[in-house]
Amino acid sequence: MKKLRPNLGLLSVVTISISAMLGSGLFVLPGIAFTKTGPTVWLAYLLAAVAVFPASLSKAELASAMPTSGGTYVYLERTFGPLIGTIAGLGLWLSLLLKAALALVGFGAYLDVLANIDLQLTSISLLLLIVAINIMGTGKVSKFLTVIVFITIMLITILEFGSFTHFNLTNNPFQLGGGLKGLFSATALVFVSYAGVTKVAAIAEEILEPEKNLPRGILLSLFIVTLLYCSVNYILTKTFNASELSNNLRPIYDLAVTVGGKYAGILLCVIAILCMTSMANAGILAASRFPFAMSRDNLMPNRFGKLHKNFLTPVWSILASGLIIGLAITFFNIESIAKLASAFILIVYVSENIAVIVLRETRVQWYQPKYKSPLYPLNQIFGIACGGALLFYIGGSVLVQCIGVIVAPAIIFYFFYGKRNSSRLGVLGIRSPKRAFEEDEEKLQSLTSLEERIKKIPSIDLTEDARVVVSLFGKERSPEMLIEMGAGLARKERLEVAHLTEVPEQTELEDFADEPSILHSLRRRVLAMAMENQVPVTFDPIVSYDIIKTIHTLGTRLHCEWMLVEYGGRTTGAFTLHNPIGWLRDHLDCHLGIFRDAGVRYFRKIMVLVKDMDNDFFPMVTAANLCKVNKASMTLVRYIGDFNGQEHFKEKEKDLQELKDKFIQQYNIPTAQAQHLNTKIIAGEDILQKLTDVSSEFDLMVFSIDEYLNRPWYKRFFGGLDDKLTEKAVCSVLKIRPSKTILLSPPTWEE
Repeated sequence: MKKLRPNLGLLSVVTISISAMLGSGLFVLPGIAFTKTGPTVWLAYLLAAVAVFPASLSKAELASAMPTSGGTYVYLERTFGPLIGTIAGLGLWLSLLLKAALALVGFGAYLDVLANIDLQLTSISLLLLIVAINIMGTGKVSKFLTVIVFITIMLITILEFGSFTHFNLTNNPFQLGGGLKGLFSATALVFVSYAGVTKVAAIAEEILEPEKNLPRGILLSLFIVTLLYCSVNYILTKTFNASELSNNLRPIYDLAVTVGGKYAGILLCVIAILCMTSMANAGILAASRFPFAMSRDNLMPNRFGKLHKNFLTPVWSILASGLIIGLAITFFNIESIAKLASAFILIVYVSENIAVIVLRETRVQWYQPKYKSPLYPLNQIFGIACGGALLFYIGGSVLVQCIGVIVAPAIIFYFFYGKRNSSRLGVLGIRSPKRAFEEDEEKLQSLTSLEERIKKIPSIDLTEDARVVVSLFGKERSPEMLIEMGAGLARKERLEVAHLTEVPEQTELEDFADEPSILHSLRRRVLAMAMENQVPVTFDPIVSYDIIKTIHTLGTRLHCEWMLVEYGGRTTGAFTLHNPIGWLRDHLDCHLGIFRDAGVRYFRKIMVLVKDMDNDFFPMVTAANLCKVNKASMTLVRYIGDFNGQEHFKEKEKDLQELKDKFIQQYNIPTAQAQHLNTKIIAGEDILQKLTDVSSEFDLMVFSIDEYLNRPWYKRFFGGLDDKLTEKAVCSVLKIRPSKTILLSPPTWEE
């Protein structure tokens, strides 16, 4: 199947984003919002834009990581699972339809100027026409209406300049007519005006350099529309008295008549009608995609995902969308429609900010956005706080309606239909520990079955144990060095190399049946290394929905002694204490080794950092095994703090020498090898600096690490000495966490 070639530049992104916003927010809502806050209605629009800003950046990041159709529904479903995905999908569907209904009601208000026709009947008639257009797929009408949007901007700008001579100098646009409560209530009401700002994210696949053009386009269009909304409302409050503007459903017409006379008013009426027709058409077009996308995920009946054999459009989805708009026009007034749409869009925008936090903090491998929201997490927290405040001021009755009309039906629909047809969990899937283990087993078995079906790739042999499992995530600086480290610890016994790729649960594992060329090359190098070192090695590419749990399951099923991973650095751009590697430290049954490659090719001098004089043989035994393989010398290094005189220094040196002699005796180290076992005492005020300096004398540093869950919170947040030393050491580093249940095999010295 051919993919769409990205061909939309910055101008196209701005065009699409602006065309999705202009409509009822400009032509209808100013008069209704004026009744709540008075002359500061322009400030309500500005505050709404400020509240939208964080979600705009968050959605740009989500779109650059998941450039696929479905937009916000996909982002929330992948993050929170199918239940929240169902609520989000149905909610977005209904909120877009409510916005389309708002545009149709506004259309009728302006059409009434040209002909005395019933408002509701006019709106329903235009709705039927738009539904027919969408079913027949005559989408080129939308391109014509996009041109109308830019004509609208031009005419409104001319109208603004012409209105300066009609200002009423006694009107004060800074007067809070309804106090702070009225201002925030008006802000919540007009929030729906900006709902289309991020709609362009749904076509991220077709945008040139989306990591640059998508956020720039969204922010630029938001700035332009905010400037237009605020300036128009400022001019309206300076031109008209409260009685003239309050509850006025066609304020732009009245402004045009005041400035340019009757014909100017008629021209603006025609433009308003065309512009809101564009809004309604775009609303049905975009909204009908949500049931279509949900049906592909088995969260809605298949009928909504089928295309008409002649028109190639989702007819049932479009018809259902038209029916809901018709019901909204019939049973809701214009203020109720605006409030209900704003309420759910606010909830969605808050959820998008939370989704960015969740995806960054859980460090899922597949979440790799090309664009990252700046000022993380302050931007997202600010967006969540703004959304929560506006939801408070929008009114309890509206929230009850939002729950009753959107959330509750979505939950009921999910439990009666979606839950039976979807087994995905999302990044934040809630599972019991027993069920989690069972699902890990099922996933691993399905992976095995998948590998068996692919003759090009050997199946994962889970019946034969492996002494060492090396886990590769695809970003290793040098996989060969990590594998050689594993071969040294395996000591001629079986070594399992698992290359793990994490994918969202929406992705079918069968899509990864063909082995990429990069894996084919890595397999060839690994097998060549195994033949040279005479170590039995198996190489298995594994596609998983949760690589951390898969690593845990592999370690359990293969009864390995060691699990080796490469150090990925302390996570930046995160603010929670969640750490996947930290989870592994405290849940793996085997020994865990975390290797940081400093580019050292040969290990000839190995340093063991001695922390505990009574029970610190584990890193010594590990280093001794590596010394045997690499024909290296080993030095026990101990830091004793500030220098307290020569006598104290010699005393500590004697203690370390006794530890060395005890180690030689306990593990029967031959004299030839014992001659290459040295000791070194270092003293000084700055432990990190001293250990960093001494690391320059060695090729590899080995030390044991603290249990992650037993660390104080501030060390988990900022990183402890282990983390800082791993990053700053001049040589390569192997930090190890011994198992509580598996005894480390003693070093062997036979040739």
